[in-house]
Amino acid sequence: MDERRGKTKIQIARDILLVVVLTVFAAQLRVHPFDTTFRIGLGVIVFALGCLYKREMPIFLTGILVSVATLAFRTSISLWTQTAPLSEAVLIHLPGSLYYTFFAIILVLIKVRELEYQPLKRGVLLGLIDFSSNVFEVGLRFFIVEELTGIDSFPTHLLSFLVVGFLRMFFVTGLYATVQNQRLRLIRRTENKRFEELVLLTSSLQAEVFYIQKSSGDMEDLTKESYEIYKALMEKGERELGKKALYISRMMHEVKHDYTRINTGLKKLLKPPERSDYVFSELVDLSIKVHKDYSEEMEKNILFNKKLLTDFRPKAPLVWTSILNNLMANAVEAISSKGNILISLSKEGSKLTFSIEDNGEGMDPKDLDHIFIPGFSNKLDHSSGTFSSGLGLSHVENLVQHFNGEITVSSEKGKGSRFEIMVEEDVITKGVTQ
Repeated sequence: MDERRGKTKIQIARDILLVVVLTVFAAQLRVHPFDTTFRIGLGVIVFALGCLYKREMPIFLTGILVSVATLAFRTSISLWTQTAPLSEAVLIHLPGSLYYTFFAIILVLIKVRELEYQPLKRGVLLGLIDFSSNVFEVGLRFFIVEELTGIDSFPTHLLSFLVVGFLRMFFVTGLYATVQNQRLRLIRRTENKRFEELVLLTSSLQAEVFYIQKSSGDMEDLTKESYEIYKALMEKGERELGKKALYISRMMHEVKHDYTRINTGLKKLLKPPERSDYVFSELVDLSIKVHKDYSEEMEKNILFNKKLLTDFRPKAPLVWTSILNNLMANAVEAISSKGNILISLSKEGSKLTFSIEDNGEGMDPKDLDHIFIPGFSNKLDHSSGTFSSGLGLSHVENLVQHFNGEITVSSEKGKGSRFEIMVEEDVITKGVTQ
């Protein structure tokens, strides 16, 4: 905690130093509009922008330091160029230096930083602060060095101060708003990417939760079956085998309880994303985006197309994301270097039909009856010389069957494959949107 605070103080000190240095040098870009030592420079633009953008930076302290640095820098230049002795140089440059302190005081009093979502009001107030600071500098210059422009032309000079002040400060406001908008766009882009990653991760884990639930049910059935075997063996006098059957029954029962506890913990941990109103087309777009990146990583040139004749809000968007991702990954892997993938969705009667079609390598007819069997695979990883695990398509089939749906595949060697899922609309949807 102390280390983090130390780093924050160091960062603030760096910000102050940066604003001070940039302001002092920018102030040298100026004009002398009234044939006096009064100047209109760009330093205040840098100073005001720094005070708005560096929100942790103390405005009043920064204003004082800018004033001191400006006075020292301008006095040094006067001494180096021998335009005035030390005492005279200090008096000449003091009013212009104190301009920044006066500007900072009003900036703090009016609390301009708090007008984050009122750019017009902020611009007007900053313009008035600039105008007031210029008037303060002219007045101070008169009292210190008795330097003032002609009385007859002074109203015109005041109008010039007002125009210049508003021009400079509206430029500051516009530039600040532009920088902030760009920053917000970058933040939003990063957040969207993280959200997409969260959706994909959560969908995969939610699918695993489904498997745990399914396994718990299977274990319950096995527990009952092994207990029936135990009773049958005991009736036949096979006591040793009966004890083993009873032991298996008890162990299956314990494992089922362990799975139940894991499942409960995962459900508490896996809170779904705040959005639950996804339409299917959004899930398709998300999966296409992910698998475009995946195909590029594999150095494949794949064109993704979609033909969605209807749309719906799935009851289990994360499960459908898992189905999509597995089928899309399968299609990408089936294409050797260049190809097309088409995602289609249509509705006929009460049924929704979803398909993913690729023009990849295709499959042998003899393999089609086995592709949904866990562990079966015809995909060879040429880099490692091993086949893939063969769990993706069996995983998809189980998820589809969970919705009482049907998945079929058609393929031709050398021409590609098409996976098609048919489900009843009322089983999987919250509502269909045309």
